[in-house]
Amino acid sequence: MKSFKTYLSEGISPAGLHKAAPLITSYLKGKVGAAMFHFPEVEEYHNSHDGEGYGIRFFIPKGNRSFRINWSSPSAIGLIGIKSVDVWLDSPESFHAKFDAEASMVKTLPLIADMLNGKIKSGTFRLTPNDVPLNESADVVFKYLVEAHDPDDAFDGMMKMAAHGELKKFGAGSVYDAYKGTGSKIYDELRTRFPKLLVKDGIAFAWKGTPADVKTIIAQKAHILDAIGATKGSISRSSGETYKADSKLAEFEKNAEKLSYVKQLEDLENLIGLTLAGSANALFIAGRGGIGKTHTVEKVLAKHGLQDNKGYFKNTGTASAAGIYALLFRHRDGVIVFDDSDDALGDQEARNIFKAATDTKKVRKLVWNKMGKNVVDPDGDMSDEEILDQGLIPRYFEFTGKIIFISNLPMQKLDPDGAIRTRAYLIDIDPTDEEVYDFMEKICDDIPLQEGLRLDHAGRMRVVKLLRNSKSKQSANLRKLSRGLNMAASGLNVSDAELIRMISTYA
Repeated sequence: MKSFKTYLSEGISPAGLHKAAPLITSYLKGKVGAAMFHFPEVEEYHNSHDGEGYGIRFFIPKGNRSFRINWSSPSAIGLIGIKSVDVWLDSPESFHAKFDAEASMVKTLPLIADMLNGKIKSGTFRLTPNDVPLNESADVVFKYLVEAHDPDDAFDGMMKMAAHGELKKFGAGSVYDAYKGTGSKIYDELRTRFPKLLVKDGIAFAWKGTPADVKTIIAQKAHILDAIGATKGSISRSSGETYKADSKLAEFEKNAEKLSYVKQLEDLENLIGLTLAGSANALFIAGRGGIGKTHTVEKVLAKHGLQDNKGYFKNTGTASAAGIYALLFRHRDGVIVFDDSDDALGDQEARNIFKAATDTKKVRKLVWNKMGKNVVDPDGDMSDEEILDQGLIPRYFEFTGKIIFISNLPMQKLDPDGAIRTRAYLIDIDPTDEEVYDFMEKICDDIPLQEGLRLDHAGRMRVVKLLRNSKSKQSANLRKLSRGLNMAASGLNVSDAELIRMISTYA
């Protein structure tokens, strides 16, 4: 595994970006003082700042913060040509940092840290200059990060030193002690531009300028910082964005390394945790049935001390738009898990309710516009409890809950218009059959059997082996494993061939 320093001294290809991302977060964690997590999918966006762009977003549950590093095209993702950075401190505060010229990853990290810490929110800035080529040693890159100083601060500080005569020996060593490598670059540029003001005095240089000379130098500040490679940029408040979900991401996805099934499930666990922590209001999980989506969700919820009807409510099966609206009202401050409810997304009215409920605002207003005998005015005399007890629904209410939607639909059908990913986390669990069988071996002992049935580890592994070696055309899934284990535990005295036939036929 390459170190953080090595990765940032090289161009990061699209295929290696997911390996570099944890190392990037490791550096920023030390600067921000909080753990973070990067979303595995590329985010294609359109806003008034950049027009069209492509980015990788990182989330920080503590403080409900996130940031996205942006590139101009999918093929550029992971390379040094960073276009801009967006930072969301806490809804609705969001900021956009745009560079006058494409910047390298290593130059943007200190800026991102300052933005996340709320140190800079508007105005212009300068990225710290560096001369770190891609083939430079890792030690040089690490030194740069340690010594990064704001070019504006360094320049202004050096001018104060000169104006007040604080440094009689205005030499490279003194400047470096104060402003490290950034100060040294400014100092070298001053020697080149103003040789009569920095005069050799023994082995050092003495400042021979006057207060008027200081004013002359200050007037050329922008040109001096440009000359040393301190890329200029500006930060402004962000306006709204739109997101796309179309074939333009195919270029990246073609080159990107496919995440393993285990890694996909790890990402899923992290996204569930982020949702519960308040980093998002909803999580949509795509992927074929029987590959561990529900199992993983319930496992993580249990780790957080939540159980069905005791911390969250699980809705299984289809539901009408009115039923979904009523369900959201009943559990308006809680966590709702929708499982096997794909039909709801096919109904436009129900889909619109989900869009409203999963909006990025902390408090979302849901409205039922249809007339009906069961619809009441929430500002009337009835309390929320009375409305619920009588099976009624309010015309509108405020929703602060979280939604986890587990779907058997593939990604392109779950979010065909990109509307979901603008509001919520969305992850696609897409393992190979072999990966599912490997996963079965790890969890087969944890699969509960029907009451009164018992099956030891060897018997459970036998079922997994039979499923793996089966010639059945059906894809591997955990439901088949559960039913196969119960069949094997029932005491059927049949051959392996007969058992696998029965599992394939009836499980």
